[in-house]
Amino acid sequence: MLFSPAAGVLALLTLAGAVRCSGSSAFPSPGNASYEYVVIGGGTAGLAMAARLAAAGKSVAVVEAGGWPTEMGNLTTVPGYAFSNPVLAPVEAFPSIPLLDWELLSQPQTGASNRRVHYAAGKTLGGTSAVNTLAYHRATKQTHQRWASIAGHASYTWDKMLKFFVKSTTLTPPDWTKRASPNATFTYDSTVFCSSSSSCGPLQVSYSNWVDPTSTWFAVALKAIGLGLSSVGFNSGVLSGSGAYTTETIDPASATRSSSQTSYLAWALQNTQLKVYNRTLASKILFTSGNKASGVRVTTDGAAAYTLTATKEVILSAGTFHSPQLLMLSGIGPQKLLTPLNIPVVKDLPGVGQNLQDPIFFSVQNGVTTPSLASELADPNRVAPNLASYVNNRAGPYSSAGGYIAFEKLPNSSRAALSARTLSLLATLPDDVPEIEYLAGSFAGTGNGVTTIGDLSAAVLNPFSRGSVTLASASIADAPVIDMGWLTDPADAEVAVAAFKRLRQAWSAPALASWKVGPEVSPGAEAVQTDEQMLDYIRSNAIQIWHASATCAMGTDPAAGAVVDWRAKVFGVDRLRVVDASALPFALPGHPQATIYAFAEKIAASILEGN
Repeated sequence: MLFSPAAGVLALLTLAGAVRCSGSSAFPSPGNASYEYVVIGGGTAGLAMAARLAAAGKSVAVVEAGGWPTEMGNLTTVPGYAFSNPVLAPVEAFPSIPLLDWELLSQPQTGASNRRVHYAAGKTLGGTSAVNTLAYHRATKQTHQRWASIAGHASYTWDKMLKFFVKSTTLTPPDWTKRASPNATFTYDSTVFCSSSSSCGPLQVSYSNWVDPTSTWFAVALKAIGLGLSSVGFNSGVLSGSGAYTTETIDPASATRSSSQTSYLAWALQNTQLKVYNRTLASKILFTSGNKASGVRVTTDGAAAYTLTATKEVILSAGTFHSPQLLMLSGIGPQKLLTPLNIPVVKDLPGVGQNLQDPIFFSVQNGVTTPSLASELADPNRVAPNLASYVNNRAGPYSSAGGYIAFEKLPNSSRAALSARTLSLLATLPDDVPEIEYLAGSFAGTGNGVTTIGDLSAAVLNPFSRGSVTLASASIADAPVIDMGWLTDPADAEVAVAAFKRLRQAWSAPALASWKVGPEVSPGAEAVQTDEQMLDYIRSNAIQIWHASATCAMGTDPAAGAVVDWRAKVFGVDRLRVVDASALPFALPGHPQATIYAFAEKIAASILEGN
């Protein structure tokens, strides 16, 4: 089945269509209703699941607590705004944007200077795919083998999953005339995407129509420490030991964000009988006396509660924090947590809300002489020409979200400082799984020749620290209690310090001497020199990369913490699945967006095949 990309509208987007669309039959009025499938959560996985089921002629309803991402104008549409989106502010005193964000706030992080951190989560149609930073890449081949081993089913191996990656996307090759940067050319593997229009999927994947000049210098820096440019890119099951200009979820025809809302949902609303209940909050999954999921209790715009009955299945796609919360509020979770809140236990499932794995990152900054995405958008003298380039040619800084990243296992020179315990833990990871991701970024400069503050970051990809999601009360009105567990395992602290040193090695490359301006901006070479000072800096400054997962982890043994089986079915009950990042068995290397789409495609196919 061929999905056609939604028509792109470049002119400043209005709020038209940002209401509930109550005049459309696709957006039913609140009230009891019955469907074969009820999908809770209209985010990355939820809309992909719903669209595929509805396309097969199934009766499907989506329940989404938020509205439309365009209610914030162009903020979620223009790629150039992705990194400056205030929704992503990871600080306790964050800006309130309830039209897009669940506004979650963590518990004080005991391993990270007791900071409380705002954790952005998309509360809108499209979910986090409508507010993320657009990176699209796939995990490694051995990552998928590990997933298959933990799930107890070979269908998660790379060879079996590739067809679902292909099915979800349409790749557009780079437009070299718009990128116009001879020192940022590259090759990539087109064979891991669809080969004909009939096999292409709805999600638009492409390369930015503009190259950030600062990122090209970071490519030089990382090459100097051994990370040359990949010849295949990051979609062929290979991540380790190289850097690349990554694919992004941008529709190149319009140079706008491609999310699950603009792709899967837009197609489904035109071509299926899918029903959408937006601004509608699910408060409880309902069960028959035989522990069969029978429907969902919901409210729309805070009005009287009603029931959406599911005659076949309820599919929970509310995300890493809200999926375990809703399971527990519905009586599925650790009995020791539910009983004190007077929540009747449907199934004592100890792994619900546990096993939270959240990769973190931190940076070293220096003044540089090149313009960048941040400096271009901050310069009032550049607004008019940059806007003209975007509106007239789908090019320039507004069309780009960045795009240069690199991965590696720490080299032997770095591993020499690690403890035996940390080395032993790292040895449990597959051979092709990177331990560190490097991300090129920037901030607007400070003048006096400092055009840009270059920001080179390192992410610890495979945290051994564990967090949790629990309940504050028996009401959905109260946010879940979130502890990310950052840096509570000493191995993560050791790896982080080693990665920090690698950042400084990259910055000190001789080839960068003419590009850098002044001393290290942050943390400051004199202020942070010893391992202890580096770790203190990391504990005080590390933030999330918004890839939390595994709070409803897939596995084979509920007693060991597994929540769902290989079909994403919740253990101990019937007709209930969890399909989102919470069901991943562990933190994936790098950015999980591509895998979440493929996972949703896989489970939708499984349902349609009768599994």
